[in-house]
Amino acid sequence: MKLLMPSFMLMSFSAGVAFVVKVLVHALLLLLLLVEGAAAQGDVPLFEVSVNKFLMGTKVETTARHARIVDCKKALVMAYQEMARVEALLSSHDVGSEISKINRAAGVQPVVVSDETFAIVQRAKVYGQRLDGLFDMSIGPVSDLWGFNHDGDVQVPNRRVLAQKRDLVDYRAVVLDSVQNSVFVTQRGAKVDLGAIAKGYAIDRGVAVLKDQGIRHFLLNAGGDIYVSGQKDAQTDWRVGVKHPRQLQGLIARFHLKDYAVATSGDYERFCMIAGQRYHHILDPRTGYPGTLSQSATVLAPTAEEADVLSTYLFLVGADEALKQNMETPFLIVNAEGVARYSDAFKERAEMMD
Repeated sequence: MKLLMPSFMLMSFSAGVAFVVKVLVHALLLLLLLVEGAAAQGDVPLFEVSVNKFLMGTKVETTARHARIVDCKKALVMAYQEMARVEALLSSHDVGSEISKINRAAGVQPVVVSDETFAIVQRAKVYGQRLDGLFDMSIGPVSDLWGFNHDGDVQVPNRRVLAQKRDLVDYRAVVLDSVQNSVFVTQRGAKVDLGAIAKGYAIDRGVAVLKDQGIRHFLLNAGGDIYVSGQKDAQTDWRVGVKHPRQLQGLIARFHLKDYAVATSGDYERFCMIAGQRYHHILDPRTGYPGTLSQSATVLAPTAEEADVLSTYLFLVGADEALKQNMETPFLIVNAEGVARYSDAFKERAEMMD
């Protein structure tokens, strides 16, 4: 069964009157970017430059505004080069990446890695501890078994084989040595997969490059994982809308963003239908099967990495448990029944739609 990829719209609002500016076929999020106005920024006119490129398995779109077009284009090129560098460093599919080297040595020996790789693996392990193992970077063997890490068919695995692969999933079996700067996956057949954190980190690195180059006003959208900086124009901030995973029309909520990130994990991003049942790529480390408590989870956070990780966690933990935790993080979860549930922190920032 081939993966089915859905679509969503990118919309714009100007002077309080909504009008559609672009329709995108997009696989990874049902987020609508709502852009207001087109006035010059202050007394210096800012020129808009847009770049689209395929990276990290998705379409990465960036719109930036700057006084000098040449400088803006140069900064965007540098930002995309930085994101491509991070992808090559951390991808478990690139045989030359440090993550692939770690995986090939699983159960055999530690692998000395760069400071950057060591740091992100270390953070991934901390996330695993903090989130009770629902974020687990060692999910790789299970993802491979389902076929979500490949371009081919997705198949429901044999239960016995799945149980064997599930036994390899344990982020605690990834051992770090800060003296040697090494990473050791202690179980043969185990595999690190940073897919639920690497894209967010790559976005943050691209953001850092743009800001280092003096670009202050931009929106970077990597398959729906978004970071916005500054303003769309002198009068208005960027606005983002959240669309229902099963409804083509209308919004659940919309909100302003400035120097902040938003990410959504959903069962519509990569999925297939088998015998009338939806199977998607967000796998529960506890069971090895796709999570069943949510249709989508949207998170606002200071960094794209944090938003990326928490959206996966909240999708799996579900709305009822998430709300019990009294998290300060703004989030919106569409539960398995299609009902939108959200934190107080999200409600404070968002305009909820009827």
